[in-house]
Amino acid sequence: MFSKQSLHVAMLMWGCIFNLIALLCMYMSKNFDKEKRKWLMLMQMDCALLLFNDALAWGFRGAAGATAGVMVRVSNFLVFILTDFIIFIFHGYVSTYLFEEKSEEERPGRRIMIGYIAALAAAALVVVSQFTDLYYYIDADNFYHRNPGYIVSFIFPVIVMIIDLQMIIQYRKNIDNKIFVSIILYIILPFVMTLVQILYYGISLINIAICISAILMFIMATAEQNMRLAKKENEAAQLKISLLMSRIAPHFIYNTLATIKRLCVSDPELAQQTVSEFSGYLRCNLETLTGEQRIPFSRELECVKYYTSIEKRRFGDRVNVEFEINVEDFLIPGLTLQPLVENAIKHGICKKDEGGTVRISTEEKDGIVYIIVSDDGVGFDVDKINNDESIHIGINNVRQRLEDICNGKLEIHSTAGRGTMVAVTLPRKDRI
Repeated sequence: MFSKQSLHVAMLMWGCIFNLIALLCMYMSKNFDKEKRKWLMLMQMDCALLLFNDALAWGFRGAAGATAGVMVRVSNFLVFILTDFIIFIFHGYVSTYLFEEKSEEERPGRRIMIGYIAALAAAALVVVSQFTDLYYYIDADNFYHRNPGYIVSFIFPVIVMIIDLQMIIQYRKNIDNKIFVSIILYIILPFVMTLVQILYYGISLINIAICISAILMFIMATAEQNMRLAKKENEAAQLKISLLMSRIAPHFIYNTLATIKRLCVSDPELAQQTVSEFSGYLRCNLETLTGEQRIPFSRELECVKYYTSIEKRRFGDRVNVEFEINVEDFLIPGLTLQPLVENAIKHGICKKDEGGTVRISTEEKDGIVYIIVSDDGVGFDVDKINNDESIHIGINNVRQRLEDICNGKLEIHSTAGRGTMVAVTLPRKDRI
């Protein structure tokens, strides 16, 4: 039959196992924000070690022999210091979650720093206690006993909790509801158990409360991440639809059909060629939107050539396009190059009476592919790009997909009256 002590040890070990399972799940999940994932993994690891050492402390309590004496002393020391470390980790998680999108000036830097210092001070006092018996002592029979100074061990952790609670309440709007509940419980449950354990000591109430709270935080963080992934998938689906509508815009269809109608009278053979190009343009766009995330650059380039040929038929000598393609055996997110060329024609050279030239070039250096789309059009103030919503949305869509799909970058350089250059950089991952 199990004794109270053995049941207590078993309960602590099960808690340790649950935390290790949560740690493994966090490690295997690559969808979490890296910084939050780091703090959550540290929290689960610390909780697992805390409960394991607490189980050892209770398991060897009162056991005879030098080995038991060493185990009791080491495990109790680790229980105290790991409790303070988890306060440090939780403070880091809260600070990261609340202010991940805030600049340094917008963060309460002094309070954040005080929280870290208080947690480290608590850990330092644990070390001091090993030489002064400030918090506890181990008797000759390997039994743990509190000393009056035990109450001091709660001072700095409580300071950190109060700082975290204050920041959470003040910046409530920065936290998802599920995470808010789990963070508040992580503070309240151990805090309540701390008050109880100050008056009564017979079971590791604080550590069990920390374990339960850490697992709740893992569950809530996972639920939030799943919601974010679902939202991102929905946004991606909506983005495809918006891209389709923006690429095959009604005005472009009308203008192309009007051009074909005019050519049917003046140049039937050229009208037939334009119909073939328009058909190729539509096919490229539809295949891109219903196919894979990354497509061969050559296919994207083919679609661009269809588009520029049609526009040249409309505008004649006002639209000139030059290609300098030095590398094309790489993959690119669909509908990346085409929006840049469209903007260069529509918002760049076509706003000049005499028109202009769009230049498209590619090259590879040191494993990086560079795509440059430049024009000698009217240019614009890059800082005021948000004033034109159509440009802003199109460029942001391209930039976001480049970052998400292939870790690429997009930079814009423009001078009013002189033209615009858009530079895309892609790390070379594979050849096709």
